[in-house]
Amino acid sequence: MALLKTQTILVLDDDPDIREEVCDALDGDGFKVLAAENGTKLWALAKSNHIDLFILDLTLPGESGLALVTRIRQKSDVGIIIVTGKTGETDRIVGLEIGADDYVTKPFSPRELVARVRTVLRRTRGNVYPGMTREPAGKDIARFGNYLLDMGAHHLKTVDGEEVPLTTAEYELLKTFVERPNRVLSREFLLDSIHGREWAGYDRSVDGLVSRLRRKLKPAANEVQLFATIRGAGYMFTGAVRRN
Repeated sequence: MALLKTQTILVLDDDPDIREEVCDALDGDGFKVLAAENGTKLWALAKSNHIDLFILDLTLPGESGLALVTRIRQKSDVGIIIVTGKTGETDRIVGLEIGADDYVTKPFSPRELVARVRTVLRRTRGNVYPGMTREPAGKDIARFGNYLLDMGAHHLKTVDGEEVPLTTAEYELLKTFVERPNRVLSREFLLDSIHGREWAGYDRSVDGLVSRLRRKLKPAANEVQLFATIRGAGYMFTGAVRRN
């Protein structure tokens, strides 16, 4: 199925040759392409345009690519692909853990990048930057530990009323866990529950999402870690869940 021409990709790279090559490949596939050479230009473009996907070089002057991923993910579930010239895994893993959907390593084929763009867009269809808003509901609430998850409003709060911000993907993953406590859930199942679409075998977005939920949700004093890693099988939510 062809992607809509109106989908907008924002490419950030301080190397003008790479930036031009990537933009030409995306433009040739019918995308609207915006280009930035630094974080300042990126934020100016993001403020005035709805962005469907970011392609971010990690090694930049000024604000780093990892810092940009963090700031973008705080506001939206828009697709993010990171680009790195480093051969080590550390930056790639950190990037995925803080919210990137995929990565490519320099040098890369523009056609491979376009294919990965299409895959991420299928998984994040409908998500754009700036972020989404939701209306409160308060009809179906699950309680676990020190938290209240409002299934209708897609809101998470502590029992003291402090809101815990969640992106759409974080909410969907947490909802899947809360609805199936004390069951081992495979990465494939979790990814399907989030996106409801085909997934790529190299995708590690579930691992990154679980890491983000672990940082945001702390177990109560008498509880162990809420998200247990089951080696070779997936993850298990260990919290005691009560529904109203």
